[in-house]
Amino acid sequence: MDRADTDPTSPAARGTRRFLLTPWPAVLLAVLCYLNTVPNDFTYDDRPLVLDNPRIHTLTDFRALWLSDWWRPGPDDTELNTYRDRLYRPLTLFTFALDYAVHGLSTPWYHLTNIALHALVCGLIWRVARRLLDDAALASVAALVFAVHPVHAEAVASIVGRAEVLAALFLLLGILALRPAAGSPGWPRAVAAGLAFLAALLAKETAICYPAIAVLVLWTAPAGPRGTWRRWLMLAACLLVPLLIYLPIRYVALEGKLFRAQPADVVLNPLVIARTAERFVAPLTILGRYVILLVAPNRLSCDYGLGVVDPAQGFTAETALGGLAAIGLGLGLWGFARRGTAWRSVALLCAMILASYALISNTVLLIGVPLAERLMYWPSVPVLLLAAIGSAEFWRRYCGPGRVLEPRRRLLGLLAVLLVVALGLRTVVRNADWADNVTLFGRDVATYPQGAHLNVCYASALIRAAQQITVREERHPLLRTALRHLDAALRIDPSFVHVITLTGQVRAQLGDVDGARSYLESALRLQPSDREARQSLARLQNSGGELEHRLDALRTDADAHPDDVARQLTFGNALLEAGRYAEARTQLERAVALAPDNPGVVRELAKALLFPEPDKRAVATFERAIALDPNDWESHANLTTLLSHSDPAAALTHARQAFALRPDDVRTHVNLAEALALNGQTPKALELYRRLEPQLDEHDPLRAVIQARIARLQQEQR
Repeated sequence: MDRADTDPTSPAARGTRRFLLTPWPAVLLAVLCYLNTVPNDFTYDDRPLVLDNPRIHTLTDFRALWLSDWWRPGPDDTELNTYRDRLYRPLTLFTFALDYAVHGLSTPWYHLTNIALHALVCGLIWRVARRLLDDAALASVAALVFAVHPVHAEAVASIVGRAEVLAALFLLLGILALRPAAGSPGWPRAVAAGLAFLAALLAKETAICYPAIAVLVLWTAPAGPRGTWRRWLMLAACLLVPLLIYLPIRYVALEGKLFRAQPADVVLNPLVIARTAERFVAPLTILGRYVILLVAPNRLSCDYGLGVVDPAQGFTAETALGGLAAIGLGLGLWGFARRGTAWRSVALLCAMILASYALISNTVLLIGVPLAERLMYWPSVPVLLLAAIGSAEFWRRYCGPGRVLEPRRRLLGLLAVLLVVALGLRTVVRNADWADNVTLFGRDVATYPQGAHLNVCYASALIRAAQQITVREERHPLLRTALRHLDAALRIDPSFVHVITLTGQVRAQLGDVDGARSYLESALRLQPSDREARQSLARLQNSGGELEHRLDALRTDADAHPDDVARQLTFGNALLEAGRYAEARTQLERAVALAPDNPGVVRELAKALLFPEPDKRAVATFERAIALDPNDWESHANLTTLLSHSDPAAALTHARQAFALRPDDVRTHVNLAEALALNGQTPKALELYRRLEPQLDEHDPLRAVIQARIARLQQEQR
């Protein structure tokens, strides 16, 4: 063997060492680890936000790209889920539009863009680490581990994960702007930092942590916080101006709201139904889960919703681990009070972790999910920098000359290399899971079979796959597998209306007409405005074309007698039952114009205003129907549902009125029980549910819903 191969002082060895102490190894590994995502399809949220999103088909429609909700399918579409997050990420959306302008919906190019951005982030992490820690070796370790860590697979392998990558990229640029290699930042750098902050905010909301990080970075700079008041005023202006630009634009784009109108969907974030004690424990449990994902990323998932995260479990080993992590971060802040660059670096990174984690911790604000791997993309930067410092300190204390582990230095170095390789291989394997929805949800539901939303997502992917198959013998096995996973989801959450509807639809496709009708009717009893259930039920009733013939006959009759209120009303109701909501509203408005003081006609128009999402006029129209007829139980029942979140006391009043008028109706029972629970009258709600349960057939899907509600209310009483 040539001496140059083993001599650490040889030119070749010195060249290798110099290369390893640059950002390029991390950049190259970032590319290599994610190359196998290139052939992947659109998965999970990629489908609604990229594949089925008409807004990205143009670069010139400013309002569609820059002044609209992240989740709005189209600029003129009003069918929005009121439980969704209120999100504003126009810069990320614009990058999708750029991709589309160049290569349409060819997925490889979207993935290549993500890989390039991830590689750029890894290079910037090296630069930032070098600037903050003044140590090229620490920078290389942190950047290398970041490049290959499997917890980042979701952010890079998922196309919409680009929001995380872009936000991290601009946050890193903002830090570099405020921390020059020498001296203090002047106006040009402060302006650059402000622009980077604004770009990060436009990529993703979590960038709101930047002002705290900017102050920390400047305060711990070698020059210290001894700048003039003008310098600090300059910094404040460059941090405040982006917020003054961003927040008003966000407010306009989100139609006068900065956050969601209603609580998060419990299926996606079960912390919504956590009790007070559970709300204090859950953030520590989630922090513990993040620690596990960073240290041992073997059980990964694209969804950590209901069932995967269960706040009712209380104090667990993960809670203890999260508590220890929180204590460790708190103790790390003590480094600000100690002398020495190393201690200040530790304190800076601990403070950066806390600032970055605050928004995603579900402590101050309940976000759309309890935790997600993609959310750790940026917070893992200071975490890995801190880990690099810890590794260097361990090496110095135990592996240096004359230290106890010096004879095993090479072995430990080899183990460190193998660890990076193992993390990279795990990332490559995880990338393969993101090949398509059937693969992704199938793998994740196998890892977390208790996940309600995972089971639904897998079932939905199977249903979509079955729709592409024309041979019945090949299609039905997929549908039966989907049905098993829908049943599993309903065992976890029997009140999941969307799943009840899906179950009805699948049963119909399998030929179980009676079962399909039972599920679809149950879905409508729980949520009368469920458009999918209503349309599916209409299709069942129209299996032989009878409904279309009936509608044609009613249309002819209504046209022949334009002044006959009864005929107009009958035709309008038939259109509503058939799921033709726009036509139904037009027809019923015509009926109301003919008989404005007829309470039944007004009520039917109000019901039409509930679809496909409740219209703002629905509440006023139902109230008008009640003013005309105080004994209209249906209007009282509908107002109970409509007012349940905005005015629980009024909802309870209407629920009591509806129940008194129609005590034998299941819907009035459920409405009153829920209204009582919302107003803190849990014992009375339980009493109503216990009276209702034995009245329902054991095969009625609604019975399982009632049983689940009884169990939950009993738990809340304890």
